[in-house]
Amino acid sequence: MRQQTEKMKEYEEKANELVSLTLNVCEERLTQPIEPTALQGDALASAAMSVRASVNTFIAVSRLSVEKS
Repeated sequence: MRQQTEKMKEYEEKANELVSLTLNVCEERLTQPIEPTALQGDALASAAMSVRASVNTFIAVSRLSVEKS
């Protein structure tokens, strides 16, 4: 159980890093000299938020699995 908890903690750290990198890429693209269209900006922001929501959902479900065992 402890090993699973440690692995989950490590996974969460990596997942948070992924979300942070995704948000950074989105911000960089939105601030490039060639301004993205409003639609592109909305799509990038939406995609970044979707990644965040998906990762957070996966972590929540995984925690339930670890706590159950």
